[in-house]
Amino acid sequence: MKRLFFGCLALISVVFTSCSGSQGGGLLSSTGRSGDVLVVCSDVAWKGQLGDSLQAVLMQPNIYLPQAEPMFSLLHVRDENFTEAYKKQRNIIYFSIDPSVQTPKITANYNVWAEPQLVIRVTAQSEQEAIRQVSENQENILNLFLRCEFKRFQRSHKSRQDFYIGTELKKIYGIDMVVPEGFIFAVKNENFAWLRKETKDWGHNVMIYIEDYVDTNQFSNEYIISLRNKMTKTYVFGPADSSYAIVDQIYIPPFSQFVSDRSQYCIKTQGLWRLEGDFMGGAFVSYTILDEKKNRVITLDGFLYAPRDNKRDLLRQVEAILQSATLLTDELQ
Repeated sequence: MKRLFFGCLALISVVFTSCSGSQGGGLLSSTGRSGDVLVVCSDVAWKGQLGDSLQAVLMQPNIYLPQAEPMFSLLHVRDENFTEAYKKQRNIIYFSIDPSVQTPKITANYNVWAEPQLVIRVTAQSEQEAIRQVSENQENILNLFLRCEFKRFQRSHKSRQDFYIGTELKKIYGIDMVVPEGFIFAVKNENFAWLRKETKDWGHNVMIYIEDYVDTNQFSNEYIISLRNKMTKTYVFGPADSSYAIVDQIYIPPFSQFVSDRSQYCIKTQGLWRLEGDFMGGAFVSYTILDEKKNRVITLDGFLYAPRDNKRDLLRQVEAILQSATLLTDELQ
């Protein structure tokens, strides 16, 4: 075998909607860096409890990175300064605080002033009510912004898709997945693939491994980690002699959770990896999926090596590739 190495409260009405802006076509392209969220509220609110509460939610650390980074980076502008230039931001959370408000609510709208764009508006009669809404609905708010971040990465990937890799993934593994240019097959066999993309500063990696479905134990955290270690020990080597990748279970134990927004049963696992016998390491994320029609379990695994760069957005880029995957029936292959 060739060895390879890699360098809500009941009294509050909360409404989440998913509708486009009323301006129709011809919207300007949105601006802003990946992971940025623009907060529109008064200076007093931003410097007070509302700002603190919002930062606690949106800037909470992502612990499944070698060095914790905030989930999002926040920018602030006062309502009176919210001009056309700011309205082109890709992620906006807008606070409308008015004592005459009868029913506090949260609404989410897409492509209001630019495209692609998500605007979450929090309407409340007081700052304390706004804080309560954010606190009670923090998971929804986080997930909406995260989903949009992944979709933007996927949109970029599709514009520069590697069709050769896409065809191979369909033919060999029965998976339709958008992989952007720059990746190569480091390993490709009947039940395992390792795709790599290396730059001088970082490396993106995607693994696909498949096994027959036997029982539900295959979706436990312990089994998922054990199988990953088995695959990386076999295929993913480091530059030093006898070094290979394993899951780091000491610094931050890996965590698995059920994913509710997929059509197939799916478990998402996050954690850190390191090289046994060397000093390299990084973050990984995987999706373990039950393919009932073919009685198999497919794991889509993305991992990152970026020793000098911030890792939040780089890992989201590779996770966006995993999230683009759909399982094909025999008729569609």
